[in-house]
Amino acid sequence: MDLTKDEQPADDNQSSLEDYFTQSDTASEDSKIDAEGQPSDIEETPSNEENSNSTNDTDNSSDSVVDVEEEFPVQVLIEEDRTPENLPPSFLLSIDYSGDNNKAIAVLYRPDNKKVYFWLDNTDHKPYCYTDWPVQVVESSAKRHKGFVRAETVELYDLLRDEPVKMTKVIGNNPLAIGGKDDSIRNLLVEKIVDPTDPQNTIVVNHAWEAAIRYQLCYTYDSKLVPGLMYKIENGNLVPCPPNVDAKTLEEFKKTVQDEEGLESIIAEYSPMFFTEVPDIKRLAVDIEVYSPIVNRVPDARTAENKVTAIGFSDSEGYKKCLVLKREGHPEGEKRKDFPKELDIEYFEKEDEMLIEAFRIINQYPIVLTFVGDTFDLKYLHNRATRLKIDTKKYCPIKLRGNQDPRRERAFLNRGVHVDLYKFFANPSIKIYALSGAYQRENLDSIALGVLGEGKLDLSTNIADLPYHELAHYCWLDADLVLRFTQFEDNLLLRLIVLLMRISRMSMDDVTRFYISSWIQSVFRQEHRSRNFLIPRRVDIDSMKAAVAQTEAMIGGKAFKGAIVIEPVAGVHFNATVLDFASLYPTIMKTHNISYETVDCPHEVCRTGTDNQVPETDHWTCTLKRGMISQTIGFFRDTRVKWFKPKSKDRALDENTQNWYSVVEKALKVFVNAAYGVTGAQHFELFCMPAAESITAYGRDAIIRTKAKAESMGIRVVYGDTDSVFLDNPSKEQQEELVRWSTTDLGIDLEVEKTYKYVALSDRKKNYIGVYKDGKVEVKGLSGKKRNTPDFAQVAFRKMLEVLSRVDDPEGFEAAKDEIREIVNNVIDRLEGKSEPYTPEELAFRIQMTKALHSYDTDIPHVRAAKMLVEKTQDPTKALPGTIVSYIKTKGQDSVLPVELAQGVSYWIDKGAYIDILKSVFEQVLDSVGLDFDEFLGFTTLDQFF
Repeated sequence: MDLTKDEQPADDNQSSLEDYFTQSDTASEDSKIDAEGQPSDIEETPSNEENSNSTNDTDNSSDSVVDVEEEFPVQVLIEEDRTPENLPPSFLLSIDYSGDNNKAIAVLYRPDNKKVYFWLDNTDHKPYCYTDWPVQVVESSAKRHKGFVRAETVELYDLLRDEPVKMTKVIGNNPLAIGGKDDSIRNLLVEKIVDPTDPQNTIVVNHAWEAAIRYQLCYTYDSKLVPGLMYKIENGNLVPCPPNVDAKTLEEFKKTVQDEEGLESIIAEYSPMFFTEVPDIKRLAVDIEVYSPIVNRVPDARTAENKVTAIGFSDSEGYKKCLVLKREGHPEGEKRKDFPKELDIEYFEKEDEMLIEAFRIINQYPIVLTFVGDTFDLKYLHNRATRLKIDTKKYCPIKLRGNQDPRRERAFLNRGVHVDLYKFFANPSIKIYALSGAYQRENLDSIALGVLGEGKLDLSTNIADLPYHELAHYCWLDADLVLRFTQFEDNLLLRLIVLLMRISRMSMDDVTRFYISSWIQSVFRQEHRSRNFLIPRRVDIDSMKAAVAQTEAMIGGKAFKGAIVIEPVAGVHFNATVLDFASLYPTIMKTHNISYETVDCPHEVCRTGTDNQVPETDHWTCTLKRGMISQTIGFFRDTRVKWFKPKSKDRALDENTQNWYSVVEKALKVFVNAAYGVTGAQHFELFCMPAAESITAYGRDAIIRTKAKAESMGIRVVYGDTDSVFLDNPSKEQQEELVRWSTTDLGIDLEVEKTYKYVALSDRKKNYIGVYKDGKVEVKGLSGKKRNTPDFAQVAFRKMLEVLSRVDDPEGFEAAKDEIREIVNNVIDRLEGKSEPYTPEELAFRIQMTKALHSYDTDIPHVRAAKMLVEKTQDPTKALPGTIVSYIKTKGQDSVLPVELAQGVSYWIDKGAYIDILKSVFEQVLDSVGLDFDEFLGFTTLDQFF
């Protein structure tokens, strides 16, 4: 359904004018923390692992706690002919949990016949957790639990204390016996202590470790399986198929990235992931259209009241089809000139028969792609089938989870894997790092235009009224765009997803839905398990390390001092060059050995060292042992920078190899660039305050020393932010000298990131305009960039950027100022009625109703406009949830007027409100180029007056 995906204006805190300027690649590390570390990213929150007086900052609200249903994916449909004793090399799509069999289950794709097969665990692996209680105590407490199997003593290594530790492994007979319910075993491993400061208060201390890891992930780590690699079934056993990598290439790779001892095992572990290609997996994209009698109303997928009118299919082998429901008296229409010749339309008289045929088609594919399928397309098909009383157990391959919580909604398939690409494209790491900001808004049309260079079909009328041929064309094209997302640039996106699966050890449906914090969390869990390390809890880290920062945050809401910003030199600077520290924070993590266990380590020799003290703090780093996080992130960083990045551009290699290396480079870039954003976020399970604080301290030190070095060379630094410095017209020789110095003295790679034709700096931090030689304009720090900004302001903003893009020299800049004055003055004249007035549509704010009108307890503008519209038309459907309300701001008691009611009547716009909108959009840009918005309103300074 198109409206659900592409016409959802957000409320007032969402941004819009981003569509008209380029995204800066020099985003501050502080912003990366916010972008990459959202509580909702985490698959499960180990809240019941912490004691009640813990200082843990993990968000335990409903958006970060996983319900029982989410803990274990829906049962896949296992058929006897799909569980063979022997299977040739096949691709591991996912690892799930089979409730009926009480075992882990692997889903495999066989490339030669393009079918899915299943393998049930035969190793007798059981769910478990650890505790520091002795076996006897555990048995006395947990043996009465019906899911308890046994307890046994094991020896692990505690990185925090840098010593072996004996733990008791508590084994259960099913995953929910260990965790996931109130009466799970992990909730029995608790100790109640009377608070010595308050005898009336009882402190509950939990003694369970690693009890909140989902079972399928636990099984994946222990079995050393890697989703995304090739396996075969041999006499009932799942056996890995090592890649056929050229021995000379592998040896060269090892020599290139191994710059320290102890990397042999990590290189051996990750090499198969990096050097094994991805098969072109057969896949199907699906899109549906739903009849909606009310224009601008999004159908409710929960109730599925309206008929499904079309279901479009496009697969990776050229299958193009659209199922269309016939409606009495509805026109067939003419085929447009661009109607796909291969598109087959199949008509149905009955909706239930159409849905059953759609289910039959979907069930044939190992991968099914959608765009918002979790919350609309597949959800609507499932619920519509239920409403039509179709036997869903017999016909419908779709199963839903989290149906009561939109944030947790997921649609699974009985046989294949469902990938909702909306969630994948909405992932900031994919958007910024993997696809270089190719799109600004996460709707199908914007992403298609940015990634494929082609948008959705332009419609001749409302979707409900489209003739059959145009409806089929429109519906199918949406599905085809989704398919082509996974095909462009030699299947880049599909291969990228598979590489992320391999590195994170997560299944395809998980890795495409969760954010980077979950991926990195999974990597570190795997590293602990593979090395027999105990995974610490936040309460353990906080009890061993200082939980309070030693530095004072410069930004409100932050816990410690972050990046430094060098004061901008206001004005216009031509030929400005930006030098950027390549992966600054990950490099610091490697170079200075920063990990949760290595900062403020327990070794006295490290505490009193001289070369390992952290600037601006009393922290120190370990000199005896390499930190787990430091080594892992350092390896990813070096592998990308030293091998895959240069090799992807090596023309001595064949094109296929270059393309593959480019994909690996992008996958590693995602992990490396987000590493600090995740580990430095306080909700992350391995967050350590001294470690996070030390990283930013070293970052500030690097910027300060770089500025001093540049100025000693006679280069003026006009601005600097986090990991980059702006230099005023440096020579090529000066740039090269500065790069060499950074590598030698700082141990950090400094590289020329970009050169502007000119950059205009205001005296505000994080606010500038950079214009490239090709005329492309980059705007940083723009305020008022909202999706619901009226068209009149957006059009004027685009015109201003066009003017700025044409400036080539200081003289041209003065002329540009005059043109900008003319643009803004023309807008003001039209708002004041001195020239052709704007239409209601051009002045309209557009906001979506997210709930029923009566549910709003505040009379905010769009709600007030909706009430007026309902009252005037006596049509309550004008303000149903999902309806987009368009209104203008007016003078008078109501202060708003729905656009529908503004046609052909006299009204007076609230000129002041529209001037404020214009000012919010323009002010910071004008400030950068030396113009004052207030001057356009007729204000003057004393200097100008005299």
